[in-house]
Amino acid sequence: MADARLAIAAALAVLLAAAAPPALARAQSQLDQQPQEQMPAPAATQASGSMAERYKRIDLPQPPVITMTAVPGYGPAPLTVGFFVNTVDPDGKGFVSYVWNFGDGQVSMDPPLTFFHTYNTPGTYVATVNATTADGRTATSYVGVTVLPALAN
Repeated sequence: MADARLAIAAALAVLLAAAAPPALARAQSQLDQQPQEQMPAPAATQASGSMAERYKRIDLPQPPVITMTAVPGYGPAPLTVGFFVNTVDPDGKGFVSYVWNFGDGQVSMDPPLTFFHTYNTPGTYVATVNATTADGRTATSYVGVTVLPALAN
């Protein structure tokens, strides 16, 4: 009985495959023969021209990107961490200022892209750097630093 069902299913599949293309071709030719209706243009474009004429393209500035890495990211106090920064300004205006916050109450406005800071107290800190481009766009990056208790001698 299962073999008979398989044979019937296979025969139907062959018949449907053979019959489908002509049916689709007939339906497409019927669509091609029907007259196409034209949709009226919106009243606003009829009165004052095309949409392209009404609205000019506005190029928005691309946001700058800044990434920061802390090396090492953890260790015993006192821990001197190097912060390495990579900046990208798609508009090419350049970065003019940096504001560093090391998360331990110390801040700096020094511009170098590599900065070293020493953490004296154990704890977990979030260091941030904000960079501003010549035309006022900003980017911010965050990195975590974990300072462990000092090692006993």
